[in-house]
Amino acid sequence: MSLGTLSIAAVCTLLAACREPVDGGPPEVLAEACAITEPTRVVAAPPGFVADPDAWYGLRVFGDHVLFTFDRFDAPDRVYWRFDRCTGELAPYPALAPGLHNPHAITTADGLVVYANDAIGRPYILGRLDGEEDRAARPVPGLPESLDGAAFGGVNPAPFELFFETHASERGAYAAGIGGATTTWYRHDGDPDVPAVALGEFVLFRGVAGEFGQYHVLHDDGELHRLDILTGDSELLLTGVRHFQPLAQQHKIAWQELGDDLVETIYVRDFATGDDLAIAVNDFAPRSWLRDPEQSDLGTLRISASGDLLAQPGPDRVLLEVVRTTDAEAFAIPEHLRFIGFAGEQIILLTEDDPERVLVLWDPVGGGVREWYRGAKVTVALRRVDGDRVEYFQADPGDSASGTLWRADLGTGERERLLVRTTGNPLELADGRYFIAFDRKILLGPPLSGSAFVAESTRDLKLVDPGDSLYTAIADDVTAYALIPDQGLVYLAPQGPAPGVWVHPLPLK
Repeated sequence: MSLGTLSIAAVCTLLAACREPVDGGPPEVLAEACAITEPTRVVAAPPGFVADPDAWYGLRVFGDHVLFTFDRFDAPDRVYWRFDRCTGELAPYPALAPGLHNPHAITTADGLVVYANDAIGRPYILGRLDGEEDRAARPVPGLPESLDGAAFGGVNPAPFELFFETHASERGAYAAGIGGATTTWYRHDGDPDVPAVALGEFVLFRGVAGEFGQYHVLHDDGELHRLDILTGDSELLLTGVRHFQPLAQQHKIAWQELGDDLVETIYVRDFATGDDLAIAVNDFAPRSWLRDPEQSDLGTLRISASGDLLAQPGPDRVLLEVVRTTDAEAFAIPEHLRFIGFAGEQIILLTEDDPERVLVLWDPVGGGVREWYRGAKVTVALRRVDGDRVEYFQADPGDSASGTLWRADLGTGERERLLVRTTGNPLELADGRYFIAFDRKILLGPPLSGSAFVAESTRDLKLVDPGDSLYTAIADDVTAYALIPDQGLVYLAPQGPAPGVWVHPLPLK
């Protein structure tokens, strides 16, 4: 699901067009969903239910449990239902009371604990999802009144929830010593009687690759620490740090010195040895880290998937340096107009943009530049590189949300159209088919805060076999869906002759 903001005027316009469904009683359980081998409606909508085409109806999946509602999000008597798809048990979930929205859960030793937010964004704790007694929702204790939650749409495997309070600034962010925005982070462990713990105020807060609960955090005074979220322990690693970025290797980071804010050196630090390797220079520091309104990503480095290569884009996203992080070997950069990003250990470059667009793959270590796209000036996204074969999405002119999926052989130049109509992120299944969710209509979703609302979409769910280009409809006008590893697809379809919660088996990879 995508998040967005809508104005209050838009909210009022949408709400004025809404009508309430007929209250004919509770939903009806039709089947269990743990061992389903064909599309099955597991819960039928309440008798007399008539869907409002302009209303969003919510569904979230938490392991074996499905939370859903057939009431619009702002209904004063809205009811969420909890369905155990493996036992068939259905019951109201009163903890998710009217006025609370966006449920998400953490994984504790006592089971899943659910959180939500109210209309002004204040976090609430709803208690255990599968508790014997449903508790009334309570504000998370120990938090300031104005903050945002790092909420997950489903289940967070961590035994804690993180919340953050942003301290805004007009001087940028994400770097120390520039008078920029900072963020205070809090951890809550799922107990409604225990206050959240303040972890500190930082300008950067980033997880350590492969280390659960471990974060690198940068204070505005330039101190870089390693923070253990689980214990609260903090270890000072470096001082005089302007900015940093983690590498794939747990013991390495790239960092920029806190100097004169004019020309500053960038290093790779190996914490295992304590060595610093100078790899680049930022001579556009005064424009970096959100201080140039037209180039907000200036100052940010790009790292390859392995962490072995570092790219430094400069103004207008032209590459200034590409170096190996182990020995600072620099590579001669081909002529180009713009750096696009990494594809594994290769780099995507835009080399021509008039009269047509040309995109190439450059292999800094192996050498060679290979053209993989030449054509219309539309959105193009490289999805996969496998030797000489690449797969990419090419958007339709004037519509970046839909287009064609291509496969190309860079050795022969041959192209194969895999999908004649798709979104930019089709899901390839284990049997070679693709699952695609086409956006149909944007709807007003529940509030994130007093002025920001979730922008939801109704979607048409399809399966397509690239072998024969046959598209098969799963369901149309779906307001919410989720993929679950052991089953496939769970979705809420309010429209049509059989409204309700459905399960559709899919061979997920």
